[in-house]
Amino acid sequence: MSYSLALGPFHPAWLGPQRFILRIADDRVVDVEYQNGFNERGCAERLPRLPLPDALHLVARICGECSFAHSLAFCQAIEQVQPRSVGMRAALLRVAIAELERTAAHLRAASAVLRAIGLDQRGAILDHFCQQSRDMLALVTGGRIPPPVCAPGGLFRDLTPVERQEVLAMLPGMSADLYRFIDRLIDQRFLLMRTVEVGVLPRAAAEQFGVRGPLARASGIRRDVRVDQPYAAYGMLDVQPIIQEGGDVYARLLLLLLEAYEGVKLVESALQRLPEEDPIVELPHELPRGQASSVVEGPRGAIRYTLESDGVRLTRVQIDTPRQCDRLLARTLLSRAQLDDVMAILASLAVCVACAEQ
Repeated sequence: MSYSLALGPFHPAWLGPQRFILRIADDRVVDVEYQNGFNERGCAERLPRLPLPDALHLVARICGECSFAHSLAFCQAIEQVQPRSVGMRAALLRVAIAELERTAAHLRAASAVLRAIGLDQRGAILDHFCQQSRDMLALVTGGRIPPPVCAPGGLFRDLTPVERQEVLAMLPGMSADLYRFIDRLIDQRFLLMRTVEVGVLPRAAAEQFGVRGPLARASGIRRDVRVDQPYAAYGMLDVQPIIQEGGDVYARLLLLLLEAYEGVKLVESALQRLPEEDPIVELPHELPRGQASSVVEGPRGAIRYTLESDGVRLTRVQIDTPRQCDRLLARTLLSRAQLDDVMAILASLAVCVACAEQ
C-alpha cells in the first residue's frame, strides 16, 4: 500500500514553518517533497536603509535562538570597518552569552529528539536544563531572548557583581546534573535501537551539501569557527571541539548534549576570569568607507556577515547562514526510512527556519 503524508508547516519538533510531503510505501519513505519560504523577510536588504541603532535591533531579532550570534557577527564586521579594540571583560562576556545561547538551543533540540522517540520524561529533564540556561541568559543580558546587548567595540550592558555570583552559583550544579544525565542516557538500549544507523548523513554527503555546525561535526567533519578562527575571548579558553563519526540520529543527539555540557563549562570559565573594567561603549555616528566580513560559530554553525560602507552609513549587507533542510538533504536522510523514525530524524537536524529565511 502506498500513500502520501503531509507534515507541517507547523510542528512541535521544529521551529518555524516548513512542510514535508512524504510518499510512503510499505511503511517506508520512498520520496520527499520539501517546501519552505513561508517566512522570508529580506533582512539583509533592509539593514542598509536603517540607522545603526535600528540595524542592531533588527539583527538581534532575526532569529530567536541565534540572536546573539547574529549580533556578534554584525558587530565584529563593523569593528573591522571602523577599527575598535574590544576590552577583555567585554570579550569574555560575549563568550558567556554566546555559550548560554548555544546551550539552550542544543538542549531544546535534544529534548525534541527524545520526545520524538517516546522518551518524554527524559525530554522533560532536558527542558528543565534548557530553562536553567535561559534563566542565566536573562541574568547576563536582561532578557531570555537576548535584547540588543552586543555593540561595536563592546556591550550595551554590563554584568553586576550580584548577577555574576548568581550565575556562577548555578553553573556547577547544572554541569554535574547534565553530566549524570548524559552518562545514564548514552548506552540505553531503547535509545540505541531507535537512533543508531537511523537517518544517516555520511561524511562525503555532508561535505558535498556544505552543511555546517553540529550537523557537520556529527558526520565527522572537524570544523568549528571558535577553534579554527578564534574570536572574542575563545583564543584564551580551552575550547574542546566535539566530533562524532556516525552521522546518524544518535551521533547528532550525542553531539548536541556534549556541546551543551562543554558550553556550560566555557561559561563558568569565562565568568571566573572577568577583569574589572567597563565594557559599555557608545555607537559610532558615522562609519568609514570600506568593507569587512566577520564569521562566528552560531548554534547551527558558521554565520557570516559581509558589510560595505560609503563613509557615512552601510550600503550593502550580506548574511550567510548555515545550510538548513532542503529537498535534496531531506531525501538523503529520509530515503527508505521507516515511518516511525521520520520525526526523530527531522528533530535531530535542529533546523533553524528563521536563519534560513532571514
